[in-house]
Amino acid sequence: MNDLLPAFVDRLFEQGRGPGDIPEISVAEATGWLTPLARHLLHLMEDGMPGASSSAFEAHGFACLPLPARDGRSVYLRLAHSSQLTTWPITSTSVLLTVAGTLEVEMYQRPEDIPAERPQYARAVGPKQALAAHPGTVCALHSSPGALQVLAQRQPEAGPIRPVAFGEHAIVAQRARRILQRVVDTTTEGGMR
Repeated sequence: MNDLLPAFVDRLFEQGRGPGDIPEISVAEATGWLTPLARHLLHLMEDGMPGASSSAFEAHGFACLPLPARDGRSVYLRLAHSSQLTTWPITSTSVLLTVAGTLEVEMYQRPEDIPAERPQYARAVGPKQALAAHPGTVCALHSSPGALQVLAQRQPEAGPIRPVAFGEHAIVAQRARRILQRVVDTTTEGGMR
């Protein structure tokens, strides 16, 4: 896909909607991406991520910082802005890579199933895990404080979005840097790669 994202993300984008349409991803691919991704993100942030401060936004309980993507897809660094349950209607094929924290995901068949608490699928997604979702999926998310993810989408995130003010962007970026540094330090010191 590009130098930022692990190679298996492309295969997740191409998977079908059927239960048997699961792409082949090796154990090495599925487990070895976290530290290189965190290092790459730290490097991007040190370089200032041009344009990110003017195009950062908040959506679905997350502050989103746009990341460079060379293939026409949209890629964001997402930091939990709220630990409340929020809805996330999937409007574009999406792949979520969890860098830090946990995310409880509930998927619903219809929007009216959310208040009735009738999910079709529920899962906790933690560090080093990926989640793919197709358009039309209705999700409810509950994030741990300090959760950080990379979100890749075929098309830009759909509303409702709120622009992040410049001063707020600096605070969000600093929080993201601290989390990324902890991830790199922990995985390097602990012997994990």
